[in-house]
Amino acid sequence: MATSPSKPGAWAYVRAAFIAFHLVAISLMAMPAPGGGMSRSAWKDPTVQAEFRAWTDRVNAMGADVTQQEFEDRLWDFATGFMKARTKVLAPLGPYFKYTGAKQSWRMFVAPHRFPARLEFRVRIDGDWQTIYRARSDEYTWLGTELDHDRMRSAQFRYGWSQYAGTYRRFSDHYAARALEDYPDADAFMSVFYKYRTLSPEEARSGMDIEGRYISARVVNR
Repeated sequence: MATSPSKPGAWAYVRAAFIAFHLVAISLMAMPAPGGGMSRSAWKDPTVQAEFRAWTDRVNAMGADVTQQEFEDRLWDFATGFMKARTKVLAPLGPYFKYTGAKQSWRMFVAPHRFPARLEFRVRIDGDWQTIYRARSDEYTWLGTELDHDRMRSAQFRYGWSQYAGTYRRFSDHYAARALEDYPDADAFMSVFYKYRTLSPEEARSGMDIEGRYISARVVNR
């Protein structure tokens, strides 16, 4: 004689409710969001401008009639409203994300960075600036093992953007102190970024040199 299945206990309902809550919470956190990209100054970067041009062309190809500036303004208004709503929704879940370690937005790369910024460190000795570190260089390798680590490369990428100016200043001051200790004859330290356009495959095969300009120079005197 078949027996009827037993009813689940109270714990089963609690566990199911918690699993449902957790899935909803992390799904909300994982919703795509511009995050640190909400900066109009960052939108003027050549890489970002190239993306705006491409997307404006795509939108117009579908029958719209909009300029790139109009497209940017409308996108900014939408993103601003979206981020305000997202912040309000996620605010009550902040403690849960913190204590469970579930604060992962899963933001991914949106486009290749065609105008990267390469970090360089220099010290001034007897009036001459001497390069001591250049990112991923085989020649200028002061603290290269540390500075070229994958985690540090991620930080360097951020510091090349204007909205991270404060963090970049603290980063620069930290390495200035270390460099002036390692180079006792130096009377000043400089950190600077070299911003350039990456070469296309055809340009790289032709042997074309990379051309760019120096930005965000910071000098710390002894």
